[in-house]
Amino acid sequence: LGSPSTSVSRRRTRMRLLLQFKGKTTEVHADSADTVIAAAHDALALPSDEWRLKIVAKGKQLQPGASLPALAEGAKLMVMASSITAVERGLTSRSDPTVRGFAAEDEAASRRAADTAGGADEVSVWCTSQDAEHKFCRFEPCTWQSFGTRPSSTTPHAFEARKLLLRLATDPAVVGIMRERRYRVGTLAEMDPIDDRLAEKMEGGGKRLLGYNTNHGMSIHVRLRTMDLRGFEAYPSLVDTLLHELAHNEVGPHNDLFWHLFAQLKADYLRHHARLAQSGALFSGASPLQLAGVAEQVSDVRAAVLGTVARDRMAPLPPAQEALLDGYFSLTERRGGNAVGGAERQGDSGEGASHASARALAAERAEARRLQQQQQQQQQQ
Repeated sequence: LGSPSTSVSRRRTRMRLLLQFKGKTTEVHADSADTVIAAAHDALALPSDEWRLKIVAKGKQLQPGASLPALAEGAKLMVMASSITAVERGLTSRSDPTVRGFAAEDEAASRRAADTAGGADEVSVWCTSQDAEHKFCRFEPCTWQSFGTRPSSTTPHAFEARKLLLRLATDPAVVGIMRERRYRVGTLAEMDPIDDRLAEKMEGGGKRLLGYNTNHGMSIHVRLRTMDLRGFEAYPSLVDTLLHELAHNEVGPHNDLFWHLFAQLKADYLRHHARLAQSGALFSGASPLQLAGVAEQVSDVRAAVLGTVARDRMAPLPPAQEALLDGYFSLTERRGGNAVGGAERQGDSGEGASHASARALAAERAEARRLQQQQQQQQQQ
């Protein structure tokens, strides 16, 4: 009589469990992990010699030979099945060479990071390099995926945009300005064309957004492409936009101080190229005036500066601003006719020396402001 009562006791300890597989629920009765696995093979018509099952209860996989965890009657178990033949085929097959692994992905990411940095290996048409300290640290062209509109087959590739950013950064006159003014810009980037449309929609008046400076030189974005995305803007126009944004490294609002600083940068740029041309320097076999497209402007630097500032201001400079510009010309001419990269000559007047001291003081203040902003950003992070 003891044997039948034991059998009845075992039947009573079996629990009703619900197996969920491929969106369907199947009821089984089991009292251990082994009986659950066996019941799942039978109930789901998955022979054990062809299929390997993974049954999860309360977030843990049931292991053969183990007892069931504390489950309530009617508990739901999730079932996953793998074909033994498919698993063995995957273990013995060779990896697809077109699919990169984790190590290859890390290597590709490292290469992309090196590409975005202003590396010394890249050479522009100027065949020059940036200053070691006062420079544009990274370049970021606008990819097709980030355009606010679908590009056409005639849209220049991002590679060409990067070359143009490098050309702007290694322009000898721009390099001289960066060094003389002690400017350092985190990222020189191409402005997404959609930014221009958003600005026009918000501000109206048919104005075009050609660039912007973020946090006094943390990044500078310049619109490189034309409105139809079929090409790039003229190089002299891009330089004017870059000089405009560099002036925002020191002065934020478009006040009289800003326009005077912008005029100084434009004058320094033109006179630097004029000095290079007079020395007979060639870049990629061409005159610097030809590469920069400023041959006509250097013939009358003052008129070119006034015209550029008036175009940006959409109004001519006031007489007081013109007088300040003339004073800047007269003071910097004492230093060899160019404020960029020119050393003071022996016998300069005290006025020229005091101007040099003022310029050095202004550069030190700009550097101190940049370091303060960098510390604030690190604290915020």
